[in-house]
Amino acid sequence: MAEWTDLEIRILIDEHRIKNNEFHNLGRNWERFWGTIADKINQENGTSFNGHQCKEKFSNLVRDYNVNYV
Repeated sequence: MAEWTDLEIRILIDEHRIKNNEFHNLGRNWERFWGTIADKINQENGTSFNGHQCKEKFSNLVRDYNVNYV
């Protein structure tokens, strides 16, 4: 399992927020969406995350939030 720093998580959340309309208009072409977010994280941090890892991390963050705060 990939280890995520607080900065990487912040970029993940911010990029999803910025691209939220794109996310909801993609239909099922989410692979490209998550790939662009992975590219942004990797470019800024010298990491090698892929789109699937970003999707899984974001899904887990949402799940954990819903379990703990909703």
